Amino acid sequence: MNSTPPQGAAGKVTPLAVLNPTRWGTTFASLREPEYAWYFAGNIAFFMGMQMQIILRGYLAYDISGRAVVLALVSMAMAFPMLIVAPFGGLVADRLNKRNLLIVTQSVAAAASLLIAALILADAIEIWHLVGVSLVTGVVFSFNMPARQALVPNLVPQHKLMNAISLQMGGMNLTRIIAPTGGALLIAPLGIGWVYTLTTAMFVLAVLSEFRLPKHGMTSNGERKGVREDLGAGFRYIFEDKTLRLLMVVALLMPLFAFPVQQLFPIFARDVFGDGGDRDAAVYLGWLAAASGLGGLFGAMISANLDTVAAKGRVMLVGGIAMGGFLLAFSAAPFLLMALVFIAAMGVGQMVVMATNNATIQAGLPAEIRGRVMSILMMSFGMMPLGVLPIAIAADGIGPRWALGGSAVVMLLVLALMWAASPRLRKLRIDPMKQSQMSPVQAAQLVAAGKITQEEADRLSGEADRRAAIAARLEAERGSSEKKDT
Repeated sequence: MNSTPPQGAAGKVTPLAVLNPTRWGTTFASLREPEYAWYFAGNIAFFMGMQMQIILRGYLAYDISGRAVVLALVSMAMAFPMLIVAPFGGLVADRLNKRNLLIVTQSVAAAASLLIAALILADAIEIWHLVGVSLVTGVVFSFNMPARQALVPNLVPQHKLMNAISLQMGGMNLTRIIAPTGGALLIAPLGIGWVYTLTTAMFVLAVLSEFRLPKHGMTSNGERKGVREDLGAGFRYIFEDKTLRLLMVVALLMPLFAFPVQQLFPIFARDVFGDGGDRDAAVYLGWLAAASGLGGLFGAMISANLDTVAAKGRVMLVGGIAMGGFLLAFSAAPFLLMALVFIAAMGVGQMVVMATNNATIQAGLPAEIRGRVMSILMMSFGMMPLGVLPIAIAADGIGPRWALGGSAVVMLLVLALMWAASPRLRKLRIDPMKQSQMSPVQAAQLVAAGKITQEEADRLSGEADRRAAIAARLEAERGSSEKKDT
């Protein structure tokens, strides 16, 4: 992270350069790295299972109980552990082999899915089973996701980091489109028990793909102290790094405003664009969800080509304005087709912000603390349901259009205030990273085979230069703070 403009040709790249068709050949550059390709395949399989389960779990909960409040209970059972367990998940990710942690957590997810499938097929399923497994799934997610996120910078050369993170998020959005639709369509011909079994197969495929990851280069080498001290180190690092604090706030802002939109889709499908009938509402809901996912997928493809754009603060601001502006337009759209265009465009803006923000955070983190910081970031997703309540209350009181439009205005105001009040955000830049010859895990394999030294590995992977840049930035921030204090 650098507040001074980069020198040379790289500094002349503007966000509009991504529209140059010749740049799109780099969209899938990270998939040429075999370790990342296996990780990506496992990521797709894992989130296919997770996304399919979300729709199946809700369908099953309502089918058993007939009460909407039970849907909320099951959803909260999964979200709650993220607020409590996620920091421990990040600590474990920083201490243990991340490959092994992914294998164990995904195996637990497969076992839990198989248990629910067996209970359904035996006609013995009850609500408390769903709540219990949702709690287990939330715990699994709290350990799996910090390791999954912290692993990406190890699998690609440093200059491909933003591309890799964008492709990862694009893949997740692809599962948002395919998995819920496929799961819902398969319920009638197969029965929900056998569809649940299919999610088990997805988790098993994810486990098998993680076995193809290398064993070396998956463990952080930082100094280890007591559990309490190491947990606090993640929070202290964020507190002391002013730029990182701002990026974490931006990361929280996006899902806090985006998550309620998805929760209001059924209301827009049934009462705003539909005539209140179940049949049209189901079709419209599918279209809205698909448009949102497609927008996110396209936004991820754009982000995958933004690795050489240094002005990350400007990119996030443009993406945030697009997200808020198109959300406002969606709330006022007079007919469904226009609403689908606006919600897709909102998804593009949201994904540009989230991918850029995530890549900027990861690029500025030492490897030994990456899991803990990413786990704290993940805690924000456990808070997302909190954003639903005020908008849901407003939707009941003044209508969904006004509620969502008001939320969009608030988001735009918050963005304007943040960027106006923070020169650090406005000037935030990451100079394009130097091309490295190999990824950290590839270098670690050579070290383990005795072919190169650790010092050579750090040089060939660019890790030595990256650590030096992080140290220089933190020292500059401390110097700036001391100057202000005096």
